[in-house]
Amino acid sequence: MSAADQADGGAPPMRVLHVSHTGHGGGAELALARLLTTDPPWTAMLCCPPGGDAFGGLAGRGVTVEQRLPRLPVGGTRSRSPMLAARYLASLRAAASTLRRSPLFGAADLVHANTAAAAIICAFASRGRQVPLVVHLRDLVTPESMGRFGYAAFTRLALPRVDGVIANSRTTLASAADRLPTRVRRAVLQSPSGLRHRVTAPQVRSEVRAVGMLGRLQRWKGQHVFLRAFADAFRGTGVRAYLAGAPLFEEAAYEQELRALAVELAIADQVTFLGHIDDVPAFIDSMDVLVHASVRPEPLGQTVLQAMARAKPLIATEGGGPSEWIRSGSNGLLVQPDRPEDLATALRKLAGSPEMRLALAAGAAGTPGILSDAECTTAHAAFFQEFSSAAGSTEKGRR
Repeated sequence: MSAADQADGGAPPMRVLHVSHTGHGGGAELALARLLTTDPPWTAMLCCPPGGDAFGGLAGRGVTVEQRLPRLPVGGTRSRSPMLAARYLASLRAAASTLRRSPLFGAADLVHANTAAAAIICAFASRGRQVPLVVHLRDLVTPESMGRFGYAAFTRLALPRVDGVIANSRTTLASAADRLPTRVRRAVLQSPSGLRHRVTAPQVRSEVRAVGMLGRLQRWKGQHVFLRAFADAFRGTGVRAYLAGAPLFEEAAYEQELRALAVELAIADQVTFLGHIDDVPAFIDSMDVLVHASVRPEPLGQTVLQAMARAKPLIATEGGGPSEWIRSGSNGLLVQPDRPEDLATALRKLAGSPEMRLALAAGAAGTPGILSDAECTTAHAAFFQEFSSAAGSTEKGRR
């Protein structure tokens, strides 16, 4: 709301406290950073642990940032050790105690937990408070996706206390539906993916020279499946593979495994590991084909939206969010997950047909519903505003 609106007696913007359990740049953190750098119409505040590179520029964009939450142990949600799980739970409680003492927490009209771990922290901190809690569902709410301990902790400790949930796809929301109280407001909202504008006039080269994957180097993302398929389709040719993304946390060993696999498959001289990239649109524009190769259902698949928004031929694995966006053969190709032979067949098919690549690119360009980051922010603002009456009641209670 503008200053003029406030001068005319309008209510001040909502004060939304965003809580992140880490400051490192994973997909959830980058999505939140994009949301908060697109001039949100609410007063944005952020609590997170110190360190990491995800939120470094937010303070200069008018966001109040407080980096005081304790760092959580790595891998705690997936631990099979009762001792490590207990240690992780104790860390969540300690983070909740720190959050509860934060002046930003006391000033908030609404609390937005950016991840499942952040949701548990916020649920503990919110006991006895009347501030609405909105939780972002960015992963499937299943033991397979969250780990047995993570799933149990999230569904038993956090979900019963939430007032609203934002899911990144219908699939993600459906995975949590039977664990949500009926009173909880729900919305499926696209996460910001770095998109300012869409490409409407596809440019397709006469031959395939570059095939790429974009995303964090993580086993379930399937970069090893991509390398095996690429070797099957293009070993010994002039086609190159590009992996854009870096490992985080405990996943550094996976990158070394991928490099060793490229040597084993005799494609090391055709594979480039780019690490983290800042200019995602430029990377996508430089590719002839984009690949999404997750070995289990993807909650959203930001790579899918990014590739379609840039009108690129795309191959993705079936299930989850990608299947909500791709009509196979029309605006992309879908293959079975964890089947490198199927992915190789699709790669050869696209490489051999400029006409098919152009048709898929044109279909991607015409796909409805893909939002720019600014449009994503507007959609989030509308959902947050649904809690304005509760926020108003809270404000009256403070006076």
